[in-house]
Amino acid sequence: MKIGSIEIKGRAALAPMAGVTDAAFRQVCEGLGAAYTVSEMISAKAMEYNDKKTASLADVTQDQGPVFLQVFGAEPLCMAHAAGKLARLNPAGLDINMGCPMPKIVRNGEGSALLEDMPLAERVISACVKSGKRISVKFRTGVTEERKIAAEFAKMCEGAGACMITVHGRTREKIYAGAPDYEQIAAAKRAVNIPVIANGGVWSKDDARTM
Repeated sequence: MKIGSIEIKGRAALAPMAGVTDAAFRQVCEGLGAAYTVSEMISAKAMEYNDKKTASLADVTQDQGPVFLQVFGAEPLCMAHAAGKLARLNPAGLDINMGCPMPKIVRNGEGSALLEDMPLAERVISACVKSGKRISVKFRTGVTEERKIAAEFAKMCEGAGACMITVHGRTREKIYAGAPDYEQIAAAKRAVNIPVIANGGVWSKDDARTM
């Protein structure tokens, strides 16, 4: 699978998780064969204030394999500044979190709150693309079970310049409960010509498998 110009060799990747996927954990997973890894969530706003803890989250100097730095925020200009700073650390790419369902993130209009404002989400992605790094976007199938938008959101991400998407197969209201909605993931995969990663499986534009 290729993400932009970088080739990912292998089908198992380390998903981001706050409080878990720090540098040491990423190194362990790289040693066990993870094709690429993703950092913990990095706040774009915190980067504006040069927060020391945030700087440690962005440290990729010990990573041996491709690593994406995950950033979250809802202000295009702030996200552009953060993406520019993170790009200078030379990660393989940047991953924008538009899927976090936690109330403290959503109340700030960040994470999965962007599922409710697609034009703003598009501006955020476009702003990060200007950093020159490969941009991936993680999002959920929608906010509620009554309105699932995985395919629509996926197309928007691709159009805004993302070179990969990750679909968490649950809506925001489900948090982490229940089985993933593989039909929504498949719909997102059919809607775009960029790699789609979801729940332990990888479907690239050249993958002939159906779901």
